[in-house]
Amino acid sequence: MRLVLLFVLAVLSSFFPKAGSAQEPLLDVEAYHRAVDFCRQQSWPGFTLSPDKNILCFGTIIPTHLDVSEAQELEPDGLFVVRSGGGDVASAIALAELIRDRRATVVAYDHCLSACASVLLIASVRTYVLKGTLVAWHLPDGSDATHPYCTNVLPSSSGPPKLQRGPCIDPQSAGDGAAYRLVIPVQRHFLEERVLDPSYEDPPDSLHIRRTLINLFRERGVYENIAWTLNPRYYPRLFKTKIYYEAYPESQEEVDEMARRVPISSKVIYDP
Repeated sequence: MRLVLLFVLAVLSSFFPKAGSAQEPLLDVEAYHRAVDFCRQQSWPGFTLSPDKNILCFGTIIPTHLDVSEAQELEPDGLFVVRSGGGDVASAIALAELIRDRRATVVAYDHCLSACASVLLIASVRTYVLKGTLVAWHLPDGSDATHPYCTNVLPSSSGPPKLQRGPCIDPQSAGDGAAYRLVIPVQRHFLEERVLDPSYEDPPDSLHIRRTLINLFRERGVYENIAWTLNPRYYPRLFKTKIYYEAYPESQEEVDEMARRVPISSKVIYDP
């Protein structure tokens, strides 16, 4: 009788696996912190590869035409440790493709802003965000663009209207904004492979953030460069990447304090 009971229990367990079983990989939090400690000790602001090639550090603004070949040296299933204020989207995508090829875990610390949040945060299969890290998105301000940027309130396929920004270019002109147009299909392909919702629009937002941005724009009549956080409860229905927060900020005051410590000049709105 006991053998029969054990057999039945074994069969049932095969149909109803325990939570946290093999489907969900264990997080090696201590290894992530050790990797960040290693990267903090490096003086070079770009890439640094650990001697065993299991950790690749990147700690700077993402430049145009970034040489990403060093990411190929990272061992499979290694750690890509990043702290970045954003930068060039095309370079970020090229780096993200190599990080995914290595099936690296992305570890974000201190700050991951703009292109870092939109691209590197979802580069691979798994991302771990250390406590105290400010992850924030924003609309492009166009400060480094060759064409002035325009702001529009446009209908959205996923809820209320949202602000959109881009170069004020003539869509009929083949030469006007050509470089900007080249990035669009690359970014679209990148997102198609990493997001779950076909109607996803970058940068992501919540209804709270969307309404706040719209109201500020309508009240002031001009676009102000404002960034925002996004509560991790939205991530599972947005991204294929599994993103784990050690601790998401609990208030606007906490976000304000975090923003004072990072290279961001814009106001950062807290998404509750």
